[in-house]
This record gives sequence, C-alpha cells and structure tokens, in this order.
Amino acid sequence: MTNRLPALIAATKTLATTPEWLELDDQFNFTVPLDINSVTQIGLRLRGKCNRDYPDENVTFQIEYQFSGMSKLVPVTRIDWRPKQPHQNKNIGPVEWQLRRFHVSHIHPFQENYDWIIGNGQPLADSIKSNLPIAIPLETDPDGVAALVALMGNVFNINGVGAIPAPPWQAPRLL
Repeated sequence: MTNRLPALIAATKTLATTPEWLELDDQFNFTVPLDINSVTQIGLRLRGKCNRDYPDENVTFQIEYQFSGMSKLVPVTRIDWRPKQPHQNKNIGPVEWQLRRFHVSHIHPFQENYDWIIGNGQPLADSIKSNLPIAIPLETDPDGVAALVALMGNVFNINGVGAIPAPPWQAPRLL
C-alpha cells in the first residue's frame, strides 16, 4: 500500500466537499477527503488546524494517509505557518538543515519524510510515530491566511482550495 502513496501525492487533487472549521477546546479544525479524477480516495484527506485565540499564526495544513494495516490516518506532508514553537530537525534529511532549530514558517516535505519513513529500517508503526521529523523553512512567508491557503494548494497539488474559508478566529479571552 505504501507504494501507492507517492502517486496519490503527485496527482492533482480536489476537495471532496467544502470544509468547515469546527471548534474543539481551544482549536479550530477541519478534515476533508480528497478526490482524484472525481473519485474520493479512501484514506487520503486534508486537515487544517489552528488556535482559536491567535489570529494569523500557528496554522497547520497537512495531508493525512491511512497506511495499510493502520487504524489511524497519519500526516505525510505538512505546512506549519507562524508556529508558536520552534522546530528541531534530527540528524536526517537535507544536510543543510540537519540538527537545525528554527522558529519560522516551514514545510515538512513529502518526499524526504516518506523516504525516511519507509527506509529507516524501523517498523512502519514506529516510524510514523516520529510525526514528520524533517522540515525546511518556507522560502517566502505568506502574508496572510489567503496566501497561505494558495501556497498550500500549490505545494500539495490540490485545486479549488480557494473554497476553504478563513478560520473564525476570536479575540483572546480575558481572565
């Protein structure tokens, strides 16, 4: 089943439905299945998430996939925009980013993480627990959520992402 994943990621995809941000605790989230050639792909979806109280920061979009024999969908590529916490790469991935810590918008590129997941010698179930260990900074930081959504659609090869509404952020709560 893992040999099917690179073709799914490379294919032009569309949103199966229009996502709607739902509130859960202090987060907004959505998940939406992805279509290829008008066929909804079982076990392939786009997830968006952000913090309810912090507009224009800490937004994540990721493609998730259900590997054969696994009960949960796991991230296979992700964009983290203006994260609250820095990212620390391990001693893997592109040499120039190994062991680097950075606190900027970044992408966890599919190919590098996939190659590591299937080629590191660990069982698949153990590898996916590492949650996309390889990241590289974005060349240009999107100046707003609409620009982020457009970038995500381009990088993830998903058409029609303009239908994704902006998160319904709220002003921070006073204690």
